[in-house]
Amino acid sequence: MKHLILKTLEYEFIFKDFDEALKTIGYNGGKETYYASNVREFLNFLEQKEIYSLALVNSKILNTYYQYLCNRKNTRRGGVLSPITIRHQMTSLKLLFDHLVRTKYLESSPVIIVGIRPLAYKRKNIATTDEIRAMFNACSNLRAKALLACAYGCGLRRGEIERLNQSDINYTNQILVVRMAKGGKSREVPLSDEMLTIIRKYNRTWRCRHYNNTKPIDSFLISNKGDRLSGAVMNRILASIIHKTRIKELINKNITLHCLRHSIATHLMDKGAGVEFVQKFLGHSDIDTTNLYAIKRKRQSSILKKFF
Repeated sequence: MKHLILKTLEYEFIFKDFDEALKTIGYNGGKETYYASNVREFLNFLEQKEIYSLALVNSKILNTYYQYLCNRKNTRRGGVLSPITIRHQMTSLKLLFDHLVRTKYLESSPVIIVGIRPLAYKRKNIATTDEIRAMFNACSNLRAKALLACAYGCGLRRGEIERLNQSDINYTNQILVVRMAKGGKSREVPLSDEMLTIIRKYNRTWRCRHYNNTKPIDSFLISNKGDRLSGAVMNRILASIIHKTRIKELINKNITLHCLRHSIATHLMDKGAGVEFVQKFLGHSDIDTTNLYAIKRKRQSSILKKFF
């Protein structure tokens, strides 16, 4: 919401002061921070409600804003905001009011008395290990399997798969490097023996057959013409794989590439992986996000237990 313009001088001053305070402690390297952008939206909301002083903000107003967020459309992906996005929005407000109390602009913060609905994680969009096996078995070629290896076996986001290059895969050390991930960070993802085998076979056969020498490209996943594979095509490939399994329950789950990322996170924790490991594996900057996958487990076992 960086495009929103604040018309109230007090809000503009508070916003700039808050943004500078965040930058001072190292958020976002000089750019308008994610938290500040959320605060800008909140201040704009207050202006729309003709509330021109933060001293007037109380729990009732914050609850009204919370309901607004629950119904607000996601401008990037459609639909409404996810529970985790709403929580981040409210966390941003807590940071703002804590800052205002710390700088003695306000005597107390109204955020602490706001009831926020607990995050609910929808397990219906998680593929079971049996369904994952069925998906791998339903793949018509090695590119399809390599896609599943990236999305499920490595827990990559769709954009991370799109940007993945050959040079990002260290076959010797069984490490996949994710460059320019969410938040501009990079991370290393361990490759299990099964995933590495799939990636090697795809690279040596399918990719070699479709590689276009006239326009060399480092992209790991490529199209039939040798171009970098787009996210839209990846989604169509995944939909085709799921359809070929003929498993009605799986088809009805509306599994996406991101659901496969959720699936591997849940399966790792089911098998005993610690929250810190899964946080690093997925590249989460906020451990609260990883805690969504922290479900009750009956037994401990190997972190990368074989599913295939």
